[in-house]
Amino acid sequence: VHYIVKLLLENGKNVAVISRGYGRSTSGFRMVEEDSTAKEVGDEPLQVKRRFPNVLVAVCENRVYGIEQLLDFTPEPDFVVMDDGFQHRSIKPKLSILVTKGSFPFVRNFLFPVGTLREPVFGAFRANAVVFTGLTDEEKTSQLIIDEFILSKTVSSDPVHISGAELIDGFPDAAVLFSGIANADRFETTMSSKTNVLAHVKFRDHRNYTLKDIRMLRKKIDSFGASAKAVYTTEKDAVRLINTPLLKEFGDIPVYYIPVELVFMYESKAKFDKLIL
Repeated sequence: VHYIVKLLLENGKNVAVISRGYGRSTSGFRMVEEDSTAKEVGDEPLQVKRRFPNVLVAVCENRVYGIEQLLDFTPEPDFVVMDDGFQHRSIKPKLSILVTKGSFPFVRNFLFPVGTLREPVFGAFRANAVVFTGLTDEEKTSQLIIDEFILSKTVSSDPVHISGAELIDGFPDAAVLFSGIANADRFETTMSSKTNVLAHVKFRDHRNYTLKDIRMLRKKIDSFGASAKAVYTTEKDAVRLINTPLLKEFGDIPVYYIPVELVFMYESKAKFDKLIL
């Protein structure tokens, strides 16, 4: 979603994003603002809004109603990007993109509850494109795969400071991680290449953090004494703490999040950009 929004903006288009707002405590149609909390609008919509402050971002369980509301804005959006909407058959999209893990593509998966698929594999024929994500080993990818599919990976960007003292330069000798995402292992692998990871406290995906959670985390950090030079988390986790009093619980300990960017491999960038534009 971030990549598509950025691409459309760079080409002078007005863009809006609609999401269900998974995990929020509110209901109905709601615009997402920079000062919203993840509890009000969901973590991923808030993440989009904070990356792109001038883009209309809304949450609504009824996507049809939500899109109708967005189209009343002036100027009217040229495009509405619907996050996680492949099963919303009441809307016929101009373009459908199916995203699947490169290490475990949907063709090897099974329907829920045996696997995690929401519908049979043949439903993929509705997609205009299939994007494989999280690829790492470029050397072993065959030319057939390169030619037929759109291949991508994620790369981490520079840390963003959100609380406590700021580090003077680069990554510290040792740090503590916390995350509440689906693929926490990848985050830990990334950080292990940059610093000595003393501990990685893992919460469930989309966790709306509580005071009890953060105090437990702070106790864990304090157990390492002066060895724990900083705390790192993901961008998705950070938006659940930003605009809340919970960040104060870290005190002077430097707290950072690591943004990630989608990078297309081989000739996939040109193919994907052309498909969108």
